[in-house]
Amino acid sequence: MSTVVTRFAPRFVSLHRTSLPTWAIGFLAVLTRTWRLNYHSIWFDEAVTLQWAKSDPLFIWQKTFPLLEDKHPPVYYLGLHYWQGAMGWIGLEQNDAALRLFGALLGVVTVWAIMRLASQLSGRAVGLLTGLLVALSPILTWYSQELRMFQPATTGLTVGALCLWQAWSAPTWRRQLAWWLGFVLATTAALYSYLFSAFLLPAAGLTLLLLPWQAPQPNRWRRFWTGVVALGLTGLLFLPLAYNAWAVNSSEGDPGTAFANLAGNLWRLLRIFTIWRAPWAEQLVVAALACFALAILLGLFMTAGREPISPSPPARTWLLLWIGIPLLIGNVLQSRSASVFAEDRYFLFIVPFVLWALARGIVVLGRQWRWVGWGGAVTAVACFAVALGPLWTPALYRENWRAAVAYVVNYHRQSPALTDTMVAHVDYTHLPLEWYLRQSYAFDDLPLFHPYGGTLQESDIEGVIAPPLEGIRKTGAATLWLTQSHLDGVDDARLVEGWLRARFPLVTELYPTGIKLSGFALQSQFVDLPPLGDDAFLPATELAPGVELAACEVLTPIVAAHETIMHPPSGWVHVRLWWQATGPI
Repeated sequence: MSTVVTRFAPRFVSLHRTSLPTWAIGFLAVLTRTWRLNYHSIWFDEAVTLQWAKSDPLFIWQKTFPLLEDKHPPVYYLGLHYWQGAMGWIGLEQNDAALRLFGALLGVVTVWAIMRLASQLSGRAVGLLTGLLVALSPILTWYSQELRMFQPATTGLTVGALCLWQAWSAPTWRRQLAWWLGFVLATTAALYSYLFSAFLLPAAGLTLLLLPWQAPQPNRWRRFWTGVVALGLTGLLFLPLAYNAWAVNSSEGDPGTAFANLAGNLWRLLRIFTIWRAPWAEQLVVAALACFALAILLGLFMTAGREPISPSPPARTWLLLWIGIPLLIGNVLQSRSASVFAEDRYFLFIVPFVLWALARGIVVLGRQWRWVGWGGAVTAVACFAVALGPLWTPALYRENWRAAVAYVVNYHRQSPALTDTMVAHVDYTHLPLEWYLRQSYAFDDLPLFHPYGGTLQESDIEGVIAPPLEGIRKTGAATLWLTQSHLDGVDDARLVEGWLRARFPLVTELYPTGIKLSGFALQSQFVDLPPLGDDAFLPATELAPGVELAACEVLTPIVAAHETIMHPPSGWVHVRLWWQATGPI
């Protein structure tokens, strides 16, 4: 297909040739990726990341490279290890926002790299619109703020793609070598951070194979063979990890069917890559996605006559390969694992290229019909901007371990003479609890136990469940706080909670997202009134024959009518009453 090329408005042409829009998009990328970095609690997956990152670098490599103890390779963990060490110099090694800044800055690099690549291959207008869409992308922003390897791998692959083109088009031999070195380093870092990054290696190889004809340069065959060496070196560096991945994954996962639910998966990915979790009416979502799909198809298949240099650079081929090859491989691999497309994050690394195709399609339309191009660009940017807002709302809370620990810590501080203890169920969920709890108390001051790791049955009550809890009771703790999360298939009958409920009064029950927090009074009778907080009220008033209200404590002095964290939708007041018998009851 082809289209007659016309010009955008002259005012836009003069503006987009300056550096001001580039800097504005860069500032926007920084703003979106650093916005409310501390809003979400560290959740379990991030806590696992932090557990690896705090280890010795040699230990990280030895344990993660074989992919046996963790399914993700070591480079991201190593990067976060050194970043956390750097944050330690300013006392922020346990600050959520400071640690997440690592991924946020890499997310900004992604915006810069794809904007530059799209500008060079598709023209300045496409590059600016691509950068703007990537800067506002809800899913890229979300994973830029998460302590996981998916956004860093996306950065490595996007920078690798830019390096490939820069190496091919560089005017001097020295610059070519520098850019090829950048390609090897960036791509290898991505491969050693996230295994699905390997899906783009064939795309890079086919791109290099076509460049001598689609974008010929002086000494093109020398450039080509230099690229073959760089790509081959990258493949050789990845080969040991690829072998480990194949050996491990061949024994894991449930096989499915190749190309199963192809249309459904593509439609779902389209939403993930664009407006993601925007809480809109279904009709509006369908309309937006249909328009995006049309623009992406135009960007992939339609000729644009004003793209730079002649012969026309391989923008369409590039996009088809860097989007199509990973999706093709993923669909084929469904025959080995039915979960290839199970999670939103799995194909995050192709989002910048999909948004480049979207921007290219909009600009191609604009060169045919100016008002359509402007309307499409404004609409796409507005959709992305509006879809960003829900990222920082309670609806997208993951597992709010920070809130759970904060409640226990506050309760403990208001009862300095009453000892508290915590039990994490299931055992591995102690990691996010430890992350927040140890910022306030050492183990001796507020212990955390995690005795249950396997599947629990009714027959385990006396032999497995009871002994650890009896041991905790004998330590003299006044209150036991039980956190429950990830229990499906482990304790479906809630046997641990049931054992405690049958023996001890329930203090309170709270529901931070993804967690159930229950307090049990291991001690409920005291010889004397223990020391209480400064805000305790001591009425010493007989309210019934033989019963005196000795003390009253309001443990939640400020309560909102509408509550979104601990027990939505309503706020609860936690009141603790101390009763004393003054005679026979």
